Order: sequence, then structure tokens, then C-alpha cells
Amino acid sequence: MPEPQDQVPQATVEKSPERAERRMPEAVRQKGIRALFGSKWGLLALVIGSVVVVAGLGGLAWWWLTGKPEDGATALFEAVDAQDWPTVHEMAAKALADKRADPELLRAALFAQLVAYTAEADRQTGTERHRMLLLAAQFGDQATIVGLPPGREADGLFTLGRTLHYLSRFAESRKYLREAAKLDSQKQPRVNWLMAESHLLDPEGNRQEALRFNQAFLLTPGLDALSQNAGWLQQARIHLALGSPDAAEESLKHLTPKGVNSSEAYLVRGQIALLRAQKLVQNKESNRKEEFLKYINEARASFERVKSDALGDESARAKAAYLLGVILNLGEDYDGAMAAWERCCSEFPDYPESWAARFQIARLNHRLGRHDRTVDELANCIQKMVDAERFLNPWISKEDIRQTVDQVWLDCLDKKLFSLCLKLANGMEGVFTPELVYSLRAKTYIAWGEYLESSKPEDGTTEDNKALARRYFRLAGDDLTRLARFRAATRFYTEDLWQAADYYYRGGSYTRASRVLREYLRNEARRRNPQALLRLGECLLAMGKPDDALRVLYECIEFHSKDAASYKARLWAAYAHMEKGEYDKAEAVLVENLAGELAPTSLEWRDSLFTVGTLYFRLGRDREALEKLEEAVRRYPQDRRVPEARYFLAELYLRAAVAKASTQPNIPAMQSALTRDLLQSALEELQVIQKELDSQWDRGGTTPATQKLLRNVYFALGDVLYRLGRFGDAINTYVTLTNRLQSEPEVLDAYMQMARCYRAMGRTREAQTTLQQAKIMLNRLPPDVALEKSTPFSREEWQARLAWLERHL
Repeated sequence: MPEPQDQVPQATVEKSPERAERRMPEAVRQKGIRALFGSKWGLLALVIGSVVVVAGLGGLAWWWLTGKPEDGATALFEAVDAQDWPTVHEMAAKALADKRADPELLRAALFAQLVAYTAEADRQTGTERHRMLLLAAQFGDQATIVGLPPGREADGLFTLGRTLHYLSRFAESRKYLREAAKLDSQKQPRVNWLMAESHLLDPEGNRQEALRFNQAFLLTPGLDALSQNAGWLQQARIHLALGSPDAAEESLKHLTPKGVNSSEAYLVRGQIALLRAQKLVQNKESNRKEEFLKYINEARASFERVKSDALGDESARAKAAYLLGVILNLGEDYDGAMAAWERCCSEFPDYPESWAARFQIARLNHRLGRHDRTVDELANCIQKMVDAERFLNPWISKEDIRQTVDQVWLDCLDKKLFSLCLKLANGMEGVFTPELVYSLRAKTYIAWGEYLESSKPEDGTTEDNKALARRYFRLAGDDLTRLARFRAATRFYTEDLWQAADYYYRGGSYTRASRVLREYLRNEARRRNPQALLRLGECLLAMGKPDDALRVLYECIEFHSKDAASYKARLWAAYAHMEKGEYDKAEAVLVENLAGELAPTSLEWRDSLFTVGTLYFRLGRDREALEKLEEAVRRYPQDRRVPEARYFLAELYLRAAVAKASTQPNIPAMQSALTRDLLQSALEELQVIQKELDSQWDRGGTTPATQKLLRNVYFALGDVLYRLGRFGDAINTYVTLTNRLQSEPEVLDAYMQMARCYRAMGRTREAQTTLQQAKIMLNRLPPDVALEKSTPFSREEWQARLAWLERHL
């Protein structure tokens, strides 16, 4: 915010008679008073005078209550001219509160409040000054609407323009200042000064216009030395803003001897040296190091002198304290720069240089790789901005602020410091636009979720990471939904909805995904319509609503039959039919996919093949299941579903072997060549799966589904080895299983199968020992564990079963 220019240069200085009277010697006044009280007639005159004064005050009160409106306005103007601000506030407040007040009195009251609050603001600093300026601007805005008092228009417009200037509302300020100058040419010098300052301080101002107004000010006839010095210093600052240090130095040559040694002049000299040093760095002129150091030292000396000598000018000292940190940072004295900026913040908390110093501390921490401190400092700065759109700092542009925020966020994201990204985005809430905050936060959650989904866990299991990733995807969906609501009237609305639905789906929040998808379909008639219907059907099925899912999926199939989404919709329709137990309908839509226009290379054809093979397996249609599953394994050996398909194939071979053996009751199963071939085929499939899943187990990347499949593979492998008569290998398989299961209920079945193998080998003692171990494990299992959910028997049935086996060994 620009500084209050109480000493805005004037062309002439008027001497008031009242001031001359106030300079009357004190002794003369005291002598007159003694003479008055020492005389009889003097006392009489004093009494009479008192009566007259009392009567006059009563008359004044009667006039205020019953007088004409123009008399009230006149009294207000007299109070304004006398600079009696408490009286102005009291009288103006009464007038504004009176609903029957005359318009002329209202105009006078608004004008008076504008002038009073502006004058009081000039005596304040920091937050209180800003508050009073805001009040002045509010009354001024109202005054321009209802009209300014006749004869006071120029004063009102100039005061309002000056107030808006100090509030950094530069474009509005310049409009009122121009109008004031048109009405009163005597205000032109002050208007020229403020217009030059406005264009200089406004980020969107015209520096050439600033120079033009400054030159017009300097051409004002009758400028005193103080005003001339102020004008030349202003011109030097304009040249600095234009990037012309030589021109700025030339302007300083016009200063008077007193002006040359002023704090303002030393401050500008320091800025000239700073700009020259910065130009050497920007041009990468490393061969001019001595010249660079010379400028650094000159600037530092100038700023230190201002900071130590300008004891009556806190504004100049604040500028010097901030710029001292800038020059130290440029000279790569980072510790010194940090200390200088910290002192600036602590010594001048109410000045704009304090905020700029805190921002520079954040940037320096970022440069030094101190990411935690960077985000803390930057978030602190952002919260003090209050409103990013209206915020203005003379040292840091809005573009610099936005670029720094973006760069810090991107660097933290690149280094996987997601919590810091989130902290920064949350710190921007309420200051920057909701659109930016929602977007950054959603991007943070998405990147965090993607990272967790693809990385190996450091602590816990892969499933922990995936659960956390899903949570972050849901949070991303929340922010994307907010973003869509915020941009509902823009072309981004439906795209935001689609993204929100996608991440809700990935996060497993099917209810919210379905709600957003329905909103998307209501607002987007064509784009992604088939995909939206398909995804909505998936969500409804996941929510346990197969009938609703089928309606949506068949809508996709019927109205978008040529779209790739329709083939996937058939696949999901098959899942919905299977959930309802409608296996014939499920088979029909799957066969339609396999027999239609799809090529075997398509994902939908592959998924349909695996699904129909699994369906046939579960329905006991072994021959058809064998055909489809063998084809699936042969065509797609790298597919993630191959281990399960191989397990199903092994089960099918085992079923066939058992069925073949049952048709030849008089021929021992071990002597049937066909039976052995089937068992051998089952063994080969199981060994392939075992090797692959064991490798995953050793790497620690197994999911609960994979662990369940591996357990089933080991049980099936032990069963096949037993049927092949390889009892020792079967026992080793079950031992591995007991080591891995240990405290799981399934370990009981493994012990029982081991006992069966020992019995087949004629090793009764080992069989009894194994059954004893099974009993011990049964007693160790917590009583609240329902064994019938994961094993063939309940707890009581297990006790009876183990006892029976012991008796019949």
C-alpha cells in the first residue's frame, strides 16, 4: 500500500491569521488576564459575558434542533474546516440516522465523514489506518452516488481519489483525481503528483504516463525546494521502475544540497546500485565481478545508512531493512539475507515490507531445499493476503506470488512430498479462487493415490497402500465435484463431473460415483454417453442393485451397439445375470461377445473368454470349461487371471481322474494309465501356479485373494500327490502349508491330510502325533472363531472328527 503523502508538494503555502495569533507571546496574554480580574468593572463584564455565552449556546442548540437543513449543513462544513473530527462524526451520524433528513444535509454528512476519516487515517498506521481508509472510501462512494455538496465537489473528488490511491484502487483513484483537477485547477499540482505515484505503484499502470505526470508536476510555477526535491526523487523512482539506473542517477543530480543527504535520496541511490548489480546477474556478465561487488557494497552501505539515520521516518527504514536483505541475497550471503528479512518482519510488522520479507524468506528456503519451512512461510504469507485478487504489495507482484506458489507445489509434488502439497493448497483456501484451490487439492490427492497404488509398501502390506490410495481417490472426487459446482456455468462443467465420477469409482465410492454420473448424463447428451452408461451400470452392480444395473447396461447395448462400450456392457450384464442366478442369460451375452464382431485381440473378447470358462467351471460343465480355459491360458499366458484359470484346469483334471477311477472300481486308481495321465496334468498345472505364487509370496506382494488361491493350490497339490502315491511329497506340501497357515483355521485340514498320508505309508505313530498337533492347534484357536466358515466342520465337529480318526488309525 502506498504511504500517506501528508506532505504532498504544494505550489504555494498560505499563512493563516489564526496561526499568527497563536504565536502571540505568552507574557502578553497573561498580563491581559490579570488586568481583567483585578478590576471591578472587569468582573462585571465577565459576568455579563458569561450570561451572553450561555444564551448563545442555548440558541445554538435550539437552532440545531429546529433550524433549516442548510443551517445543519453549514455547521457541518464549519466543523470540517475547523478539523473538529469528533464533532463531525457526531453531527454526521445523527444526520445519516435521520430518515427524514433533507438531501442537502445527507450530502453534507457523507462528504464530512469522507474528509474526517481520511484525515484521521493520515495519523494512523497499519491495520487501523487501513480500516479508516475503508470507511472513508465507503462514505465517498455513497457521496458520489447522491451527489457532493455544491461548492465542495472538487474537494470531495480529490479526497476520494486520494483515499482510493492509498487503498491501492489505482484505476478508480485516477478517475476521481482527473475530475477534481477539471473542477479546480489549483489542485492540478497535487493531482499530477498522485497520478505519477498511481502509475508508478499500479502493476497495470503506465510508467511512461507516470513520467509525464511527474514532469508536469516539476514544471509547476512557484515550487519550493522541498517540493522540487520530492519531484526529482519521484522521477528517479520512475526511472528505476523503467529499468534505467543511469536516468535515475541523473534525476538525483537536480536535488538541493539538503535533498542530496536526505534518507530518501540514499534509499534511491541504494536501489540504483541494486538494479545495476541485478542487471549484471541477468546478463551473466561474470567477468565483471569487481564491478558487481562494488554495486553490492554501495547498495548495502546506502540501506544501512538509511536504517540507522532515518529515525523519524519508519517507512524509509522499513524499505531499507527489506532492501538490505535483497542485496545480501543477491550477493549470495543467504544467512545474512535471512537475518535481515527476519529483522524487517519483527521491527516493521505494520509495513508492506514485512510481508515482502516473509515472502522472500519462503523463496530463499525453497532455494535452499528446506521444503517444510518453505511451505510454512508461504502458507503464512498467503493467509495474510486475505484476498489474492485485491492484494497488492509494492515489492512483490501478483505474478511473482502465483509463480512461486506453483513452483513450490510442483517441486513438492515431484519429490513425493504430498502432505506439503496438501498443506499449501489448504493454506490457499479463502484467499485464492476456489477454482484454483479445488484443482490443486484434487491433483495432489490423485498423484498421492497413483503413487501409493504403484509403489511397494514400506510398512504394512500392499493392501494397506491400496486402501489408502482409494481413500485419496475419493477425496479427489470430492474436490472435483466442488470444482464442477463452481464451474457449473462454464464449458468445463461436464468434464469436471466426468473426472469426479472416475475417481469416485476408482476410490470404491460407487454411490457418489453413480450420483455424479447421473448428473453427467443429464447435462451431456452425446459425449462419453456410452461410457457413462457402462460405468453407471458397474456402480449399480457394485451397490448390489443388479436389476437397476441391467436396465442401464441394456440401454448402452441397445442405443450404442457400435460403440466399444457396448461389448463391455454385455460383459457386465453377464456379471449381473450371474448375481441373480440367471446363468443361461449370462452365457447368452458372453457368447454374443465371442461370436460377434470382436477380435480375439480385444480386451472385451479376452474378458468374455475367461468369464465364460469360469462360468462353465462353476456350473460343472467340465468339458466346455476345459475347452474355454485351455484356450484362454494358451492365448493369453501373461494375463493376471491365468493362475486362477490354471487352478480351475487342475481341478477339472482332478475331477476327471476321480470320475474315471469311479467308473473302474475293480482297477486300482494307481494302475489306470488314463487316470494317472489326468492326475499328472493336474500336477503340472498346480506346480506352475505354485512356483509363480511362491515367488510373489517371497517378494511380499501378495493380496488376500492371491493368498487364498495359493492355499487352495497347496491343498490341491497335496491331494494330487496323495492320489499319485507320492505320500512323502504330499506330506512336505502339507508341512509347508502348516508353516504358512499356523494360526489360521485351515491348518486343521492340513494336519488331517498329513495324518492320512502317514496312515497310507503305514506310519501310525507319526499319524497319531500329527493328530495330536491338530488338537493342540484346535485348542489354541480363539473360541469366537467360526471354523465352519473356512473349514469343512464346526469346532465340535472337529473335536469329534479328530477323536474318531485317532480311534481308527
